[in-house]
Amino acid sequence: MTALEHTALVGHGGVHIIEGAGGTRRHALHLVKLVVPVEGPLEIEAEIGRPFEVRAPVLTGAGVAHSIGSPGATVTVFLAPDGLGAGAQAAARGRVLALEGAQAERARAAARDVLRSGLDHAATHELMRTCAGAFARGGPPADRRVLRAMRRLAEQAPGRPALGPLAAAEGLSRSRLSHLFHGAFGHPLRDYVTFLRVMTAIRALMEGTPLAQAALAGGFHDQAHLARAVVATLGRTPGSVARSHFVQATATAGAMVIP
Repeated sequence: MTALEHTALVGHGGVHIIEGAGGTRRHALHLVKLVVPVEGPLEIEAEIGRPFEVRAPVLTGAGVAHSIGSPGATVTVFLAPDGLGAGAQAAARGRVLALEGAQAERARAAARDVLRSGLDHAATHELMRTCAGAFARGGPPADRRVLRAMRRLAEQAPGRPALGPLAAAEGLSRSRLSHLFHGAFGHPLRDYVTFLRVMTAIRALMEGTPLAQAALAGGFHDQAHLARAVVATLGRTPGSVARSHFVQATATAGAMVIP
């Protein structure tokens, strides 16, 4: 069975729906991700340990290697750590976390609303706020200089960013910025930059740009280089990303396409 996939954008994050059986290859996304199973369990293989099955919503920390799939519909929320995902990043740092109790029920209810509404903007935004609110006490994961630098990177959607000037704008050296980023998020700044380059290429693919041109837009050497980066970051091939049905985009500066 071929899964139907739908994408919506809200600010720096997004919501993704898979209807029917769908799954990813092993990958390490550099945003916090909450996957809500609407029909059936989730099948997860985390960075450490054997594969396991769970029926609860699952939060994965940024940069945590994993694969995930489900025989039924799932709704996934992507939260940027410089915004709504600050508390979630602190809660899930370096691990995969299954939600319980009231947190889990609120996430399920909001996910069902999104699925019923066909990714209506209001329902999508409410789902993201529900997920962020569940971890509001986590606090900001990094000092404000790092968060401002991350926001500028996202707004630029760079192919090959110059990190030196970004760091200097915050009174930091490039090495100090990298050190602070790693301390806050548990993975290297260069991996987050690669993630942003992948997002640039994916945006182009979803707009119908040929693969070779999309690779150049993201600052990749060629199609093969882009394909490896997409699979490593998202657990999916560029072709499957391009076939996703794009539902909605906001005009918010720096919004990222999340497949």
